[in-house]
Amino acid sequence: MREKRVQVGDAVDAAKQEWAAAWPDLDTSPGDVLARVLRLGQIVEEALNRRLRRRPGMEVSNLGDFDVLRALRRSGPPYALTPGRLRQAMLVSSAGLSGRLKRLEAQGWITRSSSLDDRRSTVVRLTPEGVEDLDRDLPDHYAFEADLLQALAHGQRDELAGLLRELLLRLE
Repeated sequence: MREKRVQVGDAVDAAKQEWAAAWPDLDTSPGDVLARVLRLGQIVEEALNRRLRRRPGMEVSNLGDFDVLRALRRSGPPYALTPGRLRQAMLVSSAGLSGRLKRLEAQGWITRSSSLDDRRSTVVRLTPEGVEDLDRDLPDHYAFEADLLQALAHGQRDELAGLLRELLLRLE
């Protein structure tokens, strides 16, 4: 009869044990942190994308597009930024920004127009309907994010946020 194996730890722990058996002298400890950060990023992005696709009446279906809208909304009235400022304000990768802007404009979330200060520059602006939709959704969105972190006490969340901030500041 086959014995059922009980997994203790996560996938990173399992990989660490395999490396220890295959190459005992190899220091894989950086992977203890980095592999978990990468895996958590994948899990969180997948969960947020699922949430975005389930929202009634809102066509934004991915985190990258939603990040554009959040950056514009938190910029304050008139909820407008140049593409360059928008790239700086985004929390996720700005890769494919022009495609995102085209999609969001077609869906009625944003408008793009020439800057009054510099006709060579473009201004991206949330539509009034976009502001209203975001204002209705954002409290639920951040409650969903809080649910994703419920395994951590508030003090642990603060400590983790501080440690990750320190690492990001050094790497950026």
